[in-house]
Amino acid sequence: MNVYVTYGTYDYLSKVKEDHDGENVKLFSNSDGAALYHETSSETFFKNAKKYELMDEKGEVTDPGFVVLNHIPVEESERAIFEDRFKNRAGKVENEPGCQGIRILRPVHNDPYIVATFWNTEKDFKNWQTSEAYQTAHKNRNTSKGLPKTIFSGKPYLKTYQIEKTDSV
Repeated sequence: MNVYVTYGTYDYLSKVKEDHDGENVKLFSNSDGAALYHETSSETFFKNAKKYELMDEKGEVTDPGFVVLNHIPVEESERAIFEDRFKNRAGKVENEPGCQGIRILRPVHNDPYIVATFWNTEKDFKNWQTSEAYQTAHKNRNTSKGLPKTIFSGKPYLKTYQIEKTDSV
């Protein structure tokens, strides 16, 4: 399965989404603009997009209202270590109240990995960040048991978006 992500203005991407109503597409928006997210087993209809392989997925994402895209830049030579760690992750987030699912996206080109989590509401995500399960899932961060900082090619960053509640993934 492939995932494509493209960015632009809300009005433009809304029209693109509308023109491809039968596709598995989500329209995300925030104060900086918008993104279209397309899961497909074939090619995308996007003119310009970042291409990812769906490395792992958990949960049935039906009608989320909030999405978090955690961008993680990884050195090319360290991808196997990073992927192994994610394949053996704690698996806590997808069991949290309000979390519909998680998608781990492997970049096809030299882009950051994306860990996408889909939530009913922003409040559900914030509750996860202060939960015991979050602490357990991230307990090795910045320790000798965590990923070495040398695997990262840049600083990870989050982008959060609202999702129109009429979509489906």
